[in-house]
Amino acid sequence: QHREVFEQQTRQLREERAQLLQALAALEGVTPYPSAANFILFRVAPGHASRLFAALRDQHGILIKDMKASDGPLADCLRVTVGTPEENDAFLGALKQVLADI
Repeated sequence: QHREVFEQQTRQLREERAQLLQALAALEGVTPYPSAANFILFRVAPGHASRLFAALRDQHGILIKDMKASDGPLADCLRVTVGTPEENDAFLGALKQVLADI
C-alpha cells in the first residue's frame, strides 16, 4: 500500500550507505567492508576499537557497536548503522576527531 514511500526510503539508505562507505575508506587507518545491509563493518588499527568506541560515546554522544571479538575474526572491528545524512555527517566528523586524538 505504501510501496512508493518504501522505495524512496530504501533508495536513500542505499545512497547514504555508499557515501558512508566511501568516506570511511578515505580515512587513514580505517578499512570498511562492503555491505548490502543498513550498517557498515569497519576495522581500525590493532587495539584501537574499544578506545574509539568509548570516545565516540563519551565525548560525542555517538553510539556504534564495538564487536569486542579480541581474538576472533572481528578483532578491532566496529559497526555503524547507516543513518540520515545529518547523523552520518556527525558520526564522520566525530570519528575524524577521535582518530586524530589517538
